[in-house]
Amino acid sequence: MKKILIATFALTIGLVIVVMLALDHPAVQNALLTKGMTSAMSTNNDVTKDALHVFVCGSSSPLPSPNRAQACIAIVTPEHFYVIDSGAGSSANILLDRLPLDRLDGVLLTHFHSDHIAELYELNLVSWVAGRPEPLRVHGPAGVQQVVDGINTTYANDVSYRIAHHGAELMPPQLAVLHAQTFTPGIVIDDNGLQIKAITVDHAPIAPAIAFRIEYKGRTVLVTGDTIMTQGIAEAANDIDLMLTDALSMPILEIMAAVADDTGRTRNAQIFRDIVDYHATTENITKVSKQANIGLVAYYHMVPAPSNFIMEKIYRRDIPDNVILTEDGMWFELAVGEEQVVVR
Repeated sequence: MKKILIATFALTIGLVIVVMLALDHPAVQNALLTKGMTSAMSTNNDVTKDALHVFVCGSSSPLPSPNRAQACIAIVTPEHFYVIDSGAGSSANILLDRLPLDRLDGVLLTHFHSDHIAELYELNLVSWVAGRPEPLRVHGPAGVQQVVDGINTTYANDVSYRIAHHGAELMPPQLAVLHAQTFTPGIVIDDNGLQIKAITVDHAPIAPAIAFRIEYKGRTVLVTGDTIMTQGIAEAANDIDLMLTDALSMPILEIMAAVADDTGRTRNAQIFRDIVDYHATTENITKVSKQANIGLVAYYHMVPAPSNFIMEKIYRRDIPDNVILTEDGMWFELAVGEEQVVVR
């Protein structure tokens, strides 16, 4: 038995050495990289099932958090693809999860804070490269035209460089220009089973500020954007399947402000205390979720986003079982004709 164990150990060591030596060979490296890239490039993420798919492409707020992009939610069905807000870092998550950028229909903006619009051009660029057949439309409340005009002006040189490099046939110039679509509260999108409604929320002094209620063949989702909890949100969320909401942890912000004061960072302390005024606290979210009979509540624009298990534990204090904390890359699947929300 001892001889068998020694022989097995020796064989294992031998195999490890062979593998390590093989990995130093250029032909082996190239073959492995080719195989990996072939798998990555072969298909987009599978969103062919008749369902309302929701992808978290950004779960953080302006307060920095490792491995999290700023606010971004993607809404995908077999025939539709919209992105709600486009915070810093979110385009990379959309690319990494291989969403079907060649059929991106448009962007919906909740408001014009920097962490919600920072990557509008990046999203425009990656979908232009992917082969999007129409100009990218940016749907937003009053003020969206100014935002879009500024982005088009700022990146005009970048657009010209890419056309000069790759050619107008591959990179049609007209598809690089963002198109603003100004809406008023009410139905913004009504297309082949998908309806998206804009609802005014309270993010004072920022106005206008919008939440979006999404309906697809009987499945319903509310994306609140940045807001405090109001009766209007409770009404919009009544009996929905899923609410993705801005969420602020008062205990964490209070500790951050106190520590900032103690360490002489008085400007930071004031900002931390100001933040409390216009975001939904976890306590108030719980009250609204019970009142509105929401199936599942997901915190996605977390202030601040938890970066360790202690912060997660604080967020989870006294929250109901139907509340989860999102992470970048999380998917929700709401299949047509069913009731459950599948989280992966």
